Amino acid sequence: MSTLNDLDAIHHRFKPVGAALMRANLNNTHSGNLSCCDPRDPNRFWITASGSTCGNLSPEDLVAVRLSDMRYAGSVRPSSEANTHRRVLELPGVNACAHCHAITSTLIGFEAARQPILLIPLDSPRSESREHLFQPVDAWGAGLIGAVPVGVFQDTVGSSEMEQRIPAYLRQAPVAIVKGHGPFARGQSLEQCLHHLNVLEHSATVALALRRRGIDTRALQKAIRSAGACAIFAWAPRRMDAWERPPEPACASRIRDEFRDWLSYNFDLGLGAFGTGSMSCKLSADEMIFCPMSAAPRGIEVPLQRISLQPKGHAEAADRRLHRLIYSRTPFKACMLAASPLATAEAMATLVAAEGIDALLKSSGSRRRPADEQPMVVPIDAESIYYKVRLPVASIHDLAVDAGADIVPGLLQIGNGCGLIAGWGVVSAGEEHLGQAAYRLSLAERIARFRLEVDLNHRLFGAPPLAAFE
Repeated sequence: MSTLNDLDAIHHRFKPVGAALMRANLNNTHSGNLSCCDPRDPNRFWITASGSTCGNLSPEDLVAVRLSDMRYAGSVRPSSEANTHRRVLELPGVNACAHCHAITSTLIGFEAARQPILLIPLDSPRSESREHLFQPVDAWGAGLIGAVPVGVFQDTVGSSEMEQRIPAYLRQAPVAIVKGHGPFARGQSLEQCLHHLNVLEHSATVALALRRRGIDTRALQKAIRSAGACAIFAWAPRRMDAWERPPEPACASRIRDEFRDWLSYNFDLGLGAFGTGSMSCKLSADEMIFCPMSAAPRGIEVPLQRISLQPKGHAEAADRRLHRLIYSRTPFKACMLAASPLATAEAMATLVAAEGIDALLKSSGSRRRPADEQPMVVPIDAESIYYKVRLPVASIHDLAVDAGADIVPGLLQIGNGCGLIAGWGVVSAGEEHLGQAAYRLSLAERIARFRLEVDLNHRLFGAPPLAAFE
């Protein structure tokens, strides 16, 4: 029998994740389901009720179910996919499972094996394959979730087939897609499940945007599958595995509130996936406040760290090093590094147009372009043109230890506080505060959206090409 205190504690875990899935448009108000192991009873798990408002969960929307026989107390029924959740929660090291109806993650499944677009068939291409893979082509997706299993099911809701195959997929990968239905994710916590689902949705958005811009995503996927993500991107994203950490008491409440506001702004507007990127503000000539992500929903606390701006002479995370370099070589006092999906894709398309697809697949070698010779994403909308926005593009290989010291600060100076890294995202900065960096980040994503839509209209309807508006 669960006590009121047990239920309150479990509800505190579920509610912010369910709300975040809705705000990020990964679910509507009632779709999807969440589950987690009971921390006190190893033979019990909690799951959202059938028909519950996953985006605004109440304690009455949560059902305790026995792992051994699926019995539950009361009249509220658990989700129709409870059996699948149970099998996922039985996997080693798994404490939580989440399923959502994310639009782009689901959309990429609507293709035929004989005419693959973004999926890699694992069976004979002459037959309708039941097994596929989606290989992300951006550094975050390729590095954090890897190749994603995609399965074709005869019955896509709560079936015994799903109960068998979904756990098998999630034994190999942190997230898997039911074709035409949506993804399932497993994790050590519900927050980590949200992280996996959000990264997948952003990676699917990048890949689809690239394909629609005419880029050979199949060649990118093949290269990543063959050589590995680290070899292609030359940069490994930080893994956010420990979600239960409270924020460090590193700064005043005013600064914490400012970080919370812009973290949730970036998350809600899709300017970064939860747990990716980073942001910081410069406190003095000697210190900065650093957050190891640039997007997080309200209700989920993230750590803030007070970090010295002086080099320590030992190995340093790539993103921290870039923040420190930006403050030492530019006048900016705030910075965001964000995995903004459309801007990421547009940077990749621009680099391919300037240098060919090999520019995305390998380092350019000994000669690197100086910042003022990098390709540019040219705005076509009136606001950006009026403000004379320029978005210089660098290769992700320019984030390497021997290159970023010159390239990234140079991008910000040429781009008036904003630059793009192909395959990685946006670097934006503010002269005084994080709000200025957020403005430039959102402007970069809007510029990319305008360019994508105009180019798509040209390809579909014969409308004027991008060049007509540049």
